[in-house]
Amino acid sequence: MDTQSQNWLIRNLRLENSVSPVDVHIQEGKIAAIGAGLPAQNCQELDAAGMLGSPLFIDPHHHLDCAFLIEPTNQSGTLLEAIEINARIKASRTPEDIYAKACRALQLAVQNGAGWVRNHGDIDTVSGLKLLYPALEAREKFRDLVEMQIVAFPQLGLIADPGSDELIREAMRNGAQVVGGMPHAEASPADAALQIEQLFQIAEEFDADIDMHVDETDDPDSRTLEMLADATLRHAYQRRVTASHCCALAAYPDDYAQRVIEKVALAQMNVIVNPLVNLYLQGRADRQPVRRGITRVKELLQAGVNVICGSDDIGNIFFPFGRMDMLEVAMATALTAHLTRPEEIQLAFEMPRQRAAQALRLEGYGLQAGNAANIVLLAAENALEALRVQPVDRIVWRNGRLVSRRWQEQQWMG
Repeated sequence: MDTQSQNWLIRNLRLENSVSPVDVHIQEGKIAAIGAGLPAQNCQELDAAGMLGSPLFIDPHHHLDCAFLIEPTNQSGTLLEAIEINARIKASRTPEDIYAKACRALQLAVQNGAGWVRNHGDIDTVSGLKLLYPALEAREKFRDLVEMQIVAFPQLGLIADPGSDELIREAMRNGAQVVGGMPHAEASPADAALQIEQLFQIAEEFDADIDMHVDETDDPDSRTLEMLADATLRHAYQRRVTASHCCALAAYPDDYAQRVIEKVALAQMNVIVNPLVNLYLQGRADRQPVRRGITRVKELLQAGVNVICGSDDIGNIFFPFGRMDMLEVAMATALTAHLTRPEEIQLAFEMPRQRAAQALRLEGYGLQAGNAANIVLLAAENALEALRVQPVDRIVWRNGRLVSRRWQEQQWMG
């Protein structure tokens, strides 16, 4: 079988909106036609045998420069200790190690059907741009397999880390595409507001989108999400700003939370929930009942906010588990946010797909004629089964080229 071919006929593919299986014709890397009984036209053929077809998944929030960074051990299991460990060792890490581990994570992402990853890379005065360059190399190596957006992320703060603002600018000039932030890491609300304002100025200089870590804490007095929404409206940056985590929103009094949610909706911001990692990190100081760090997903959705999910970390000091599998993340989102009705389960399935494409402002996303043939086949019948089974069997095309075919033979011995 010619896996380099960009011309394919996938037969008997199940689409979510189709009553019966259809064929998909791929020509020169694009979807040429979708329909029943399509004729073969000088192309490779594959019988999907009723597998569910989906556009490739999107992981909108990850930290590849920390992938598989498991030593030294995070003894407390807290976010604070993980950040402290990372700050202590990042300057001594080798580019080769960072690059190799980032590539290992990206390979898993591709095999699991991801076509896009937004990577938050640490930029600070401790390591300068040292962590950016291996990410740029990994992006180039995998550019035909997965598209990577790089966020210039000041994890140690901007006001608290003087000089990091110019490093963010340098990172943007050297290949980063999105301006990151972490306003709740600053020493005071005034400094948090100043960080947000300075990062909006940088984003406007580079005509770049913004994706900030916001209130990744159980503390109900951490209130930078409202600051970010206000700044988004003030700078007329609607649809270009993403707030990741937003854990404190769940700890706010209901009346204040509702006010903030209304502002987030008015600002047309995206919110990324990272359920696996925040379940692991948050609530460490609580006695029962233990807060679990999941933001108010249902209330945000009800307000019309574009809520999506990210994987955040894999096998490291922030989170020792993970598989770079957005089906796992979507299932965890449905579980923790109580998205249990059929339409809510479907919505969770859309979070790492159409909803994430909206947040990353991707063009030509989806299984439609004329779009690039970015397709994953899943051994499932529908969204519920895909999230429940987490099928091992997956077949992946990127721009019409077959890039991964994973098939696990099973035999019942009972």
